[in-house]
Amino acid sequence: MPLLSPLESNPARSWRPPASHQYLGQLPFAIVCWSGVVALETSYVFVSDAAGGNILPATHYLVWASFNWFALALLTPLIYGLGRQYPITGANWARYIFFPHALACLGCLITQAVCRGVAGRIYTLTHELPASAVTLAAAWIEDRGTLALIAYWLIVIMAGFAQLREEARQRELRQAQLETRLASAELEKLRMQIQPHFLFNTLQAAITLVQEDPAAAEDVLLRLSGLLRISLDQMDSNEIPLARELEFLDLYIGIQQRRFGERLSVEIHADPATLGLLVPTLILQPLVENAICHGIGKHKGEDCIEVFANQQRGGLQIEVWNSKSVVDEASERLFQRGVGLRNTKARLEHLYGPAASLIFRPLARGGAAAIIFMPARSSPQTEAHSATEAVL
Repeated sequence: MPLLSPLESNPARSWRPPASHQYLGQLPFAIVCWSGVVALETSYVFVSDAAGGNILPATHYLVWASFNWFALALLTPLIYGLGRQYPITGANWARYIFFPHALACLGCLITQAVCRGVAGRIYTLTHELPASAVTLAAAWIEDRGTLALIAYWLIVIMAGFAQLREEARQRELRQAQLETRLASAELEKLRMQIQPHFLFNTLQAAITLVQEDPAAAEDVLLRLSGLLRISLDQMDSNEIPLARELEFLDLYIGIQQRRFGERLSVEIHADPATLGLLVPTLILQPLVENAICHGIGKHKGEDCIEVFANQQRGGLQIEVWNSKSVVDEASERLFQRGVGLRNTKARLEHLYGPAASLIFRPLARGGAAAIIFMPARSSPQTEAHSATEAVL
């Protein structure tokens, strides 16, 4: 089997010169850097000649310094591109040092030497004593070949570190995208857990009413149909406007009021400015269900559940109050009681991170309150509507 070079054995690594726009974009920077080298050499040679008492015209020093490095200036973007594609800072550094970089380095030195020889030969024909191109090229290799060699490898090393930085950035980007997809999948899983839990409880309420009050059972099933329709409409949405969430909550409350009759009353106190703000889908239903379950569901008499929504501290705060519940445990322990509260807290964390919170606290008048705080974000439709009203 014939031996293959590293380039041939890995077609994906076959060298591709930088596109013209990349080359032209990098060339000005390369020229500026090499102009600095030209300026330093011009000054050094001039000072050396001045010290020896043999000063030539200033253009002489500048022209020869330019001849010494102009080809490398033009080759620098290509060297940098080769260094990015075959980085000597990676796993294959030993192989890449010998091929392609050793060969490319030799080619660059020869190119610069030939260009210096040809340009110098043309220049000496009209400005100095004629010298052969071979002599001028050989003199450049002898005097400046080592410096050019160092310059080549410095460019390759910088390109290798730039490639490492780019690969690290790409890894971070892929990691962020993966975490986003995982978070979306986790949110979907949490929402799918809430829906069967809610459906089971609602159907239980309907079954209880079938024999006692068929009309009420029919109303419960109609409201459940409306709830399912809204759920299907919002299946692909992690957030909906608060106004839409309150519509959903109203259907759910109607079901519970059929179950508890006049014993249960619900009041909604939502600041109109909050109705267009986004909230997680089905975020209120588990809180109201928890208030009913641990309030009127366990105690005799009447109960009033109040829902407040207003903007505070630059965010949206929603509170669910009821007069029968008692907060006798820390919030963290309450979240372990059932699926609804635990998933509500988890969804807030996934969507908003530390910017959101869910806590429980006792009310001074008696009862308990569940308090949600989250960033205040408007839906695009709300922003567009507000902009239209502003124009009108």
